[in-house]
Amino acid sequence: LAAAWRFAQRTGRKLVIDWRGSCYLDQPFTNAFPVFFEPVQEIAGVQVICDDQINQRSFPGPFFPAWWNRPAIDCVYRPDEQIFRERDELDHLFQSEQDSDANTVVCDACLMWRCDEEAEREIFRSIKPRSAVQGRIDAIFGEH
Repeated sequence: LAAAWRFAQRTGRKLVIDWRGSCYLDQPFTNAFPVFFEPVQEIAGVQVICDDQINQRSFPGPFFPAWWNRPAIDCVYRPDEQIFRERDELDHLFQSEQDSDANTVVCDACLMWRCDEEAEREIFRSIKPRSAVQGRIDAIFGEH
């Protein structure tokens, strides 16, 4: 999330947090972000879209990485090699300090430790767990 946010900030793009299909939820069309975190409208000047209205949105192509330009039915299953290739393509784009000609950049690969610590801090300052989640965090912290 921090790497995608930093890219959106640097390139003047909106950040769409689309965590549908999360392994942490049984509902594949529910965006996990607003289930676990309070909704946010912006993070340090970057407009954020992160609610369940995501199911009614359509994002303009072309897409980066190129995999996402394929017909939707072809994108249902992504082998691990494809996910790793996308991670490397995104890492290269984000580290290059350039933008992409694509209208939509899909960051659907783990880019942990591929952005600066200040970007991570900004994300942690800007998002807040839902009260039930924070309650669980506090209970586990208190127990351990």
